[in-house]
Amino acid sequence: MFSTLVTALALAGAASASCVHGTSLHRRQEGAVEVSNFGYSGENGPLNWAGLDPANVACRNSRVQSPIVLDDAVPRAASAPQITIAAVAEAEFENLGTTLETVVNGTTVFEGATFELRQFHLHTPSEHRINEEYFPLEMHMVHEGADGAIAVIAIPFQLTEDG
Repeated sequence: MFSTLVTALALAGAASASCVHGTSLHRRQEGAVEVSNFGYSGENGPLNWAGLDPANVACRNSRVQSPIVLDDAVPRAASAPQITIAAVAEAEFENLGTTLETVVNGTTVFEGATFELRQFHLHTPSEHRINEEYFPLEMHMVHEGADGAIAVIAIPFQLTEDG
């Protein structure tokens, strides 16, 4: 599973609209937050994202754009990222209408490049699939490089009866 997550990071050269929030590509705003019209099922679901807004064209044309289906045909990254996140006493979550987001500090070094952690947010169900399987929850850790490059680590969560 970890190599799959590393692959998700390696593939994250382009990120979905919610993943660029709070970065240089989509600065945080004061006051009211514009709520997106995409969703995770039905007419607003991932298969229709490209048609919901002209800004979503990458959802149709890009090979590394959300939603991503990871399977055995996707090459694995050669190394694991080194993630550093400071302990946080408390955090404020922001409801964006389609996800909950919080700002946190940290860094990730991956294949020689350093990325600053800008925010993380949650999706339910998961945005991406592994071998065609959706997961009940997925966390995206959104990072930005000094050159403005975006890197996203996607972590799927599986629910179990024993917690």
